[in-house]
Amino acid sequence: MTTVLVIGGGIAGYCAALAARRDGAEVTVVARAPGATALYAGGMEIIDEIESILQRPNHPLTRLGIDAVGLATELDTAVSTLLLALRKEGLKFEGGWRNRGLYADIHGLARPANVVPETVARGELGALSGKRVAVIGVPEVGDYDARSTALALKELHGIDAFAEEVSIAELPTAAALTDLYGRRAPAPRARGAAIAYPPGFTNLPDDGFELLASPPSPHGWRLQQAIGLGAVHGEIISFETARGRITAARSADRAFHADAIVLATGRHIGGGLHAARSTTEPLLGLSVFYEGRPAESLGSRLHHLKYIDASEEMRIGLMTDRRLHPLDEDGSVPYANLYAAGAVLGGYDYAGPCGFGVPILTGWLAGRYAAKQ
Repeated sequence: MTTVLVIGGGIAGYCAALAARRDGAEVTVVARAPGATALYAGGMEIIDEIESILQRPNHPLTRLGIDAVGLATELDTAVSTLLLALRKEGLKFEGGWRNRGLYADIHGLARPANVVPETVARGELGALSGKRVAVIGVPEVGDYDARSTALALKELHGIDAFAEEVSIAELPTAAALTDLYGRRAPAPRARGAAIAYPPGFTNLPDDGFELLASPPSPHGWRLQQAIGLGAVHGEIISFETARGRITAARSADRAFHADAIVLATGRHIGGGLHAARSTTEPLLGLSVFYEGRPAESLGSRLHHLKYIDASEEMRIGLMTDRRLHPLDEDGSVPYANLYAAGAVLGGYDYAGPCGFGVPILTGWLAGRYAAKQ
């Protein structure tokens, strides 16, 4: 049986583990700490138009060498398997990568998403058209204003929204939204209306839904809790290599031996990339690229990009071949049994329309390729 070590506890690592196990591998996931996945607002943007992505030569999905039909097929399998696995962990989602809706956040602003938690889905803005919507506020909570949210829903989206304050006496003085997490949703006085709750409540009524959140997000916390089950808590600090292969990864007190390694360490929050005067990959010293060019050759200009256009600076990362092996600056593969997936890859804006699509699909394929070692 092939043994696969996945380094990283985010959505890319989770998908890699799902795929490798499905293909018969024995999988160990090592996670240092929650990364950017834990901060997500509640809506997964998976992909925009596949054809337009394939026009970008340095996009991670283009570099897979799979045509549009093949990518669509792989996405169907990866997304459906992911949502089924999360459902088994008690976290239900609705949607799919082929459909996109608009959902309101706690400020009443519209956010696009392909997949959302079941508790958010009923609040799709198109479905709220023509309905009365009661926006629940809690006067003890100082960092959320239901009246301004209701006003934004009315003025920006034409929804007949109004605020309703529901006091929760046991909340601490100057409570925050995080103090609502895990509490049973209070019953409103309004009747015959859809009910928009700030995120974090449980046991919503049938006509209730959650708004999308700002970090720290209960949606992100729930997702991280689900995908973190079964992971080994630890930090990989070094590797053992021989003849162009990685033979083991070491934490402070343990060695993990594996036939294949999936590097799904994320970007700056997860620790997959280190940003100083130049951006580096800290674990293995892998080459970092920007738009197909080695970042090292571009000097400190890349470091200054974040002051000019943050989304461009976020395109820095590893570059892979068709099998998701990270490449050296000369285009060679330094480790034949190493695969990379998720936000550690460059060539795309991970806060954009492919923010979840790249981690899901590259994680899925990396797990499959690793299982075949």
